[in-house]
Amino acid sequence: MSGSNLGDFSMLELFRMDAEVQLATLTDGLLSLEQGAGSVESIDTMMRAAHSIKGAARVIDLGAAVTLAHAMENCFVAVQKGEVALQSAQVDRLLSAVDMLNSISLLNDEQADGWFAAHQAEMDAMVSTLAALCQGNDQPTAATVEHKEEPAPIKAVIDSEPDEPVLMKDDQPSSQTMRITSEQIDEIFDLAGELQVKWQWFGQFSSTLQQLRRRMAEVEWDLSRLQGQVKSGVSAENILHDLEQIHGKATGFNQQFSSQLAEMEQQERTIYSLSRRLQHQSVASRMAPFSDALQGLPRLVRDLGRELGKQVRLEMIGESTRVDREILERIRAPLNHLVRNAMDHGLETAEQRRENGKPEEGVLRIQARHHAGMLNIKVSDDGRGVDIEGLRSTVVAKGMTTREMAEKMSQGELIEFLFLPRFTMLDKVSEVSGRGVGLDVVASTVRDLRGTLQADSDVGQGICFELRLPITLSIMRALIVELAGEQYGIPLTRIKRALICQPDQIETVEGRHYLTDNGEHIGLISACQILGLKQSSEPEPQISIVVISDGQLTYGLIVERFLGEKNVTEKVLDPRLGKIRDIQSTGLLDDGSMLLVIDVKDMLLSVDKIIQQGDELVSRSGATASSGQHKRILIVDDSITVREVERKLLAAEGYEVEIAVDGADGWNSVRAGKFDLVLTDVDMPHMDGIELVRHIRADAKLMSMPIVIVSYKESEEDRMRGLDAGADAYLTKSSFHDDALIHMVADLLGAETES
Repeated sequence: MSGSNLGDFSMLELFRMDAEVQLATLTDGLLSLEQGAGSVESIDTMMRAAHSIKGAARVIDLGAAVTLAHAMENCFVAVQKGEVALQSAQVDRLLSAVDMLNSISLLNDEQADGWFAAHQAEMDAMVSTLAALCQGNDQPTAATVEHKEEPAPIKAVIDSEPDEPVLMKDDQPSSQTMRITSEQIDEIFDLAGELQVKWQWFGQFSSTLQQLRRRMAEVEWDLSRLQGQVKSGVSAENILHDLEQIHGKATGFNQQFSSQLAEMEQQERTIYSLSRRLQHQSVASRMAPFSDALQGLPRLVRDLGRELGKQVRLEMIGESTRVDREILERIRAPLNHLVRNAMDHGLETAEQRRENGKPEEGVLRIQARHHAGMLNIKVSDDGRGVDIEGLRSTVVAKGMTTREMAEKMSQGELIEFLFLPRFTMLDKVSEVSGRGVGLDVVASTVRDLRGTLQADSDVGQGICFELRLPITLSIMRALIVELAGEQYGIPLTRIKRALICQPDQIETVEGRHYLTDNGEHIGLISACQILGLKQSSEPEPQISIVVISDGQLTYGLIVERFLGEKNVTEKVLDPRLGKIRDIQSTGLLDDGSMLLVIDVKDMLLSVDKIIQQGDELVSRSGATASSGQHKRILIVDDSITVREVERKLLAAEGYEVEIAVDGADGWNSVRAGKFDLVLTDVDMPHMDGIELVRHIRADAKLMSMPIVIVSYKESEEDRMRGLDAGADAYLTKSSFHDDALIHMVADLLGAETES
């Protein structure tokens, strides 16, 4: 490809992109050999990988990497000749060499000289160790200690299609780079060329239309002349003759116009097909196999298994599943955390498994597949599972809820606590886990990707984490509905089902409307009411309902009518707008029209708020019931579990409670509604609690509103930071041991009485 693209990269960056593929090949091959799954072909593959690294290093004059790769190549030659047998000890040495080559590949130009100078002795020792290995000397040296040092973080490079790569890079220096195959870029160029050719046809078509326009003007002039002849009394014979001539011209024009129209329709179909193919190919160029996100996990499982004294077999299913590269990059860390969690918490030692009647070798399985337009990832193990009663006791002991409330919680509600920041059931911290960070990272990443995370566990049988994520972030499939005469999109992956029912199928209980479908009672509410839109007053003969769900909450949205399923190119809202309640983004349809995309998760919370406030779930008429005159409190927290605990605690005291899913949502809510007190967390996406407090205090209409911060941060520095921002009180999780929260709210508002 063009040299200008290559010129955007330093030589070390090019070496890194080449080495990344070859080092992954070496790691996978060595692990397969250690597990007895290797073959003569795998030795050949590893030898070629080492040779490729040596050649790439020689081109850019990385002498140390050349020497190290050559030493590895010699080892594989010795294995190939039968002079050396690779056991676990020898694999350890070779993997240490792989780690050192990886550290070299991650260097940038500024780091290189200093790093080589500082590690020269270590590299010499590593080469000597490999030379001894080639001669059958199994005695370890200092260099066989696993190499763990890593250089400073640098820009990540995505590499999924190693054959005939083409490098693509934005003009901005900080932009992400990616590799795509030459076949993909050639196809995009070809399609773009065809579109350009078709566009030139429109120039010719425009000229033809101009000619038709001039000839039609001639007919118009002839008709005016004929009209003058009729008025002046010209003979009927002459008028008839002129009329026949005008009719002949009009007929010819009509035939020509019909021909041009048919050609235009054909060109329209062709251009539409080309644009769809170009769009598909552009999306495909961003896709990579799921195996890209799994690189390094077999090595991680192997090393952790040896460190923890556990025998574990890693099974990876669906490695060829295609996923957006950005999603793959962002789920690497969550997958790493889930694997570490399974290795440390879930899977038992061989002795423990024998005592429990299990095979000594545990199984850790990672599976990916496309399902219902989403990427479905399951990470499961056959270990000890979650001790639900132990989890219940831990939640109470940490002051996160009361014993009475914990006893009423289901298994699913209790497992939600595992995803809270810094929550752990371990009494001590190890190098592997125990700080309560891992599952929080998983939940946060999945939430940012607009996915869902669920966990299901059987004590003694294991646990399964299920991540449901978009396949791509750029285009989504949506159900287009009409609300107040406008188009809205609902992501298809968040829709449980869509149905049309008759008005007499809707039942009413205590002022709330619901529909029974397949034995399930579904609460109904008008989407127009949630979005604050004007509802149609005319009754409809049929009612269109979209059933939305997040796995826990399920409701039916009444819409005016369905407009069909369509592909929507999603456009992120301008950050200056902040978080708009119930709206996720804007969308562009194939015909160029724009619409708003509904945030289903936010919408479910909005519906739940109405229910908790005692408002009526409405029908198409939009009638609502008024709520009581209790003092109103807004809870702002990004954790559904924490929100629910606080909401129930305050509602039991007679307060009217609303919730917001993050700081930005809280800021929108506090400006749109009328509240007597705000209860907020600190660490939240979009806008944290400290910033929310400052916004409220800076608003002349809101500045006197009482604000209480409830946070898991217990340091005096964090407490002073919250109070300095303007909070009236700062409570920590330990405050839930007594009624401190209730007393604090009562002090700020006065005791709530039943109306």
